[in-house]
Amino acid sequence: MMKILQKREKGKIIICNLGSFYVAIGKDAIILNNLIGLKINCIKPEICKVGFPISSLEKYTNLLVEKRYSFIVYYFDQEKEELNIFESYEGKNKNTLEIENMNCYICSNSTKQYKKPDKYILALSKLYENELENIDKPTKHEKDTPVRKKQ
Repeated sequence: MMKILQKREKGKIIICNLGSFYVAIGKDAIILNNLIGLKINCIKPEICKVGFPISSLEKYTNLLVEKRYSFIVYYFDQEKEELNIFESYEGKNKNTLEIENMNCYICSNSTKQYKKPDKYILALSKLYENELENIDKPTKHEKDTPVRKKQ
């Protein structure tokens, strides 16, 4: 449902209640993590989610208004099984992220808990972690070996 709303309301951050919490998924979760520091989690392998209690809605929507980001808050009435717009704001900033999730293999809230351990994926994870740690340092290969050019 949320993916459909994201496509329909392109660029707006989509927030919807789920029980006693409001949640956002995918690229909306990532931008809320970046903008206002909501903790990101995995709800399924490679699907990011953020959430906050219903009682905190005003606090977080005020932060989005301050940062001038467009959003729509939907409320799902479980009794009537209806979805309604609870609040919306048209700001000058839009969610233009193209990525739908963080790199789950190096994310601290990784999908490792969901996936059966795989030695290749774990090796890939270690490679990514090492690359992040040594982003500005040349690798041994780069220091010691001249670059070969094809002729």
